[in-house]
Amino acid sequence: MDWVKRFTLLFALTYAGFLGNIAVIYYLSRGLSYGEIGLATAVGGLGFFLFEVPTGVVGDRVSRKTSVLIGLSIIPLSTVLLLFLRNFWVLLASELLGTLGASFVSGSLQAWFFDNLRAGGMEDRFRELWRSAQKTSLIVSSTTTVLGGFIAQFLGFGVAIVLTAIVQVLTIFIAFTIPEMGFSRPETSYTFHILEAWRELKKPEIAWLIAYLLSVTLALNQFRKFFEPYLGNVLAIYLGTTLTGTLGILGLVEVLIRVVPKYLGVALRGRAGRTLHEMASIGIPLATVLSVLFPNPLLIVALGVVATLFASAFTFNFSVEFQRRISSEKRATVISLRNMVMALVTSAFYTIYGFATDFLGLSEARLLFALGFLLLGLVFKTLSLGPLREYLSFGGE
Repeated sequence: MDWVKRFTLLFALTYAGFLGNIAVIYYLSRGLSYGEIGLATAVGGLGFFLFEVPTGVVGDRVSRKTSVLIGLSIIPLSTVLLLFLRNFWVLLASELLGTLGASFVSGSLQAWFFDNLRAGGMEDRFRELWRSAQKTSLIVSSTTTVLGGFIAQFLGFGVAIVLTAIVQVLTIFIAFTIPEMGFSRPETSYTFHILEAWRELKKPEIAWLIAYLLSVTLALNQFRKFFEPYLGNVLAIYLGTTLTGTLGILGLVEVLIRVVPKYLGVALRGRAGRTLHEMASIGIPLATVLSVLFPNPLLIVALGVVATLFASAFTFNFSVEFQRRISSEKRATVISLRNMVMALVTSAFYTIYGFATDFLGLSEARLLFALGFLLLGLVFKTLSLGPLREYLSFGGE
């Protein structure tokens, strides 16, 4: 198996998990509140803020492969810790460990792949191969997610957690077999390297693109956050069962609303792909609004499919455009700085949204925040057609 195929397998397995978003129901079953779950997620996000820069520098100054291997070795520990979940502090520790591991992987994995392609004279195939890697990851993710829902329902959450940890350990061995090519360490000092990467991040053509990404990402996060208990409660009423009795169905739904449309969003080319990513900032929050106003399970699932189609088309084209706008020698650190900024904003959102859900109720909080993101999306859409078109517009297929 050549290194490209091994990298595709590695990337796919990093998305494999038998717990998925039904983890929220597991947390609730352990006695945690929406506010505590939101706060733990937020602190985990702050972990990205703290960890992204030093871990990104490891990827730029030591090696991409070393950074990825460190991260992949930490992630299974965070998963195993969930077996001992009894209170908020255990969840918090798991979130922070997971964040630390993901920080080592996040900026370096894509940069490692891009550098290898460039060293092998295949840089022009980045879009094609990256698309292929994402498609494979979606197939693996969908399979494990569906299995995980039924495993959790009939065998218990513990089995799903253990299986997830086993797959995560396997990624360590696969990553070890992939060579690192075309990597060169910058000659600047640690501090100067970060400052230079930060200056690049502040360039208008990059800064505005990140702001646009945030508007879409937060809108999608809001749709997905606590989506499983929201839909599960609606399903339980329609089916005359309990929330736990809907876990298998929720696993299937997660594939329908996250994996299948994401696959289509990545695969779409031409005018359809461009239209989806151009309308994402409006389409996603509108889907959330409609899911609350019309609480029918089939409609909610359909709206989830639509929201993910918008998001996947947007993020795929964003990823390619962002790689084009940054220099190679600072690529991992710039991506880490970008993730750090996004993590800070996202953690604030999760804290506010979690406690707002406890205070207002799940449906009411979903509607209120979705209306806010819809307004924000309209603002960005207007700017992308007007004075900031140069910065907010990017090529799609």
